[in-house]
Amino acid sequence: MSTISTIESAFAIDQGQFEAIVSGFKQEYATGLATAEAKGLATMIPSYVTRLPTGQEQGTYLALDLGGSTLRVCAVELLGNGKVQVDEVKRTIGMTDPLRTGQVEPFFDWMVDTVAMLLEKQQLDPASALSMGVSWSFPVDQTSLSDGTLLRMGKGFNLQDIEGRDLKTLFHDAFERKHLNVKVTALINDTVGVCVAHAYTHPGNRIGFIFGTGCNAAYPEKVDKIVKLDGKQWQQDGDAEMLVNTEIDIFGDEAYLPLNKYDRLLDAAHNQPKFQPYEKMMSGGYLGELVRLVALELIEEKQLFAGNTPVLFRDRYTFDTAYLSDIESRTEHSLEERLEYLQDILAWDQGVTYTATADDWDLLLQLCQIVATRSAKLAAAALASLVEQQADALQLKDGTQPIIIGINGSTFELYPQMPSRIMAALENWFGPNVAARISLEPARDGASIGGALIAMLYDDLNDSQKR
Repeated sequence: MSTISTIESAFAIDQGQFEAIVSGFKQEYATGLATAEAKGLATMIPSYVTRLPTGQEQGTYLALDLGGSTLRVCAVELLGNGKVQVDEVKRTIGMTDPLRTGQVEPFFDWMVDTVAMLLEKQQLDPASALSMGVSWSFPVDQTSLSDGTLLRMGKGFNLQDIEGRDLKTLFHDAFERKHLNVKVTALINDTVGVCVAHAYTHPGNRIGFIFGTGCNAAYPEKVDKIVKLDGKQWQQDGDAEMLVNTEIDIFGDEAYLPLNKYDRLLDAAHNQPKFQPYEKMMSGGYLGELVRLVALELIEEKQLFAGNTPVLFRDRYTFDTAYLSDIESRTEHSLEERLEYLQDILAWDQGVTYTATADDWDLLLQLCQIVATRSAKLAAAALASLVEQQADALQLKDGTQPIIIGINGSTFELYPQMPSRIMAALENWFGPNVAARISLEPARDGASIGGALIAMLYDDLNDSQKR
């Protein structure tokens, strides 16, 4: 029979396990950097972005940002002095939406329809030439700033025959079908976009981290270490740096990731088993499902809800991460208010008259805390490895300059306890002196603003998209 102590043990990460994850990630950086091609499940992918904004740029640019569950199309107005104004059209795509596993063309038409909605909202002429930066939170074998072929997507997407297709061409074909005169001038990973966007307002930013439905990281690496780069132009300046998309979401295996039985249950039922093990342990797309799996075990043992299964727990992914945040955020509410909330969200089958109790609340709260705390420690391990990867540039041993980390994503921004838990794990690893230099900063709209900024930095349409 499961107990809270056995569940805590299953999700615990001790110092030795934390060290193994940090070391494992640093080895994966080295292996990815030394790999000559970005094929298959590629990591350490060069972004071809070697410029960062000054914060003084101005103009209006389009950006499309596709994440694990949300599509945003934005008109980004750069106002200078690090200030921006964003107008957007946002659409969501559920984990079970058939668009995720269908044909390629309908999916791209769905995205381009969203671009058309923004143009209409902004009263922009669809026949006028417009440039757009695309922030793509999935692996791409990129050969230039605007050219790249798609690799296996992940995050619940499994589109038919998408691998090996050219991303820019798929967009341009869809624009042609929809009679829009839009040109993709930059393909970026969303995390690269976070790095660039955060640099617009926070010079010195050296890590971009995505922590939402999925996860990923980007940082600047010296070009002479990136074996994937082809051509003498990249070898002329050994001190030059280029933002690298780590694809950290696909890192990890059982050699250093402490998977437990609930992780394996989740993975076995996933449409892409044995893929993205790290992300499945810690990202917002999966935390609620992990809690649900543990709760179902306790319900079966009649330790929770007296053996009654709530409607909310019946199907996969129905208990999402927002519920964890809600539950943890209500600890100061009266018991009556907490139980009323719990009764409202759970719902029971017809004929079941069960009412949630204080013990139910306490047990479910502990499950949320246990799963979310492990998530924070896993995020911290990734950030620790990224800081150590740049030890010389950051003067890690004896420097005093701030270590700025821009983080974008709902799990970091909307889960109130997450930032402090990450910082606690970082301080436990680095000690108080280095931890005091680390600043975890929300990079809201980072991917969209970053896409527009890079479209601007590398624009080859003579500013034709500016109003």
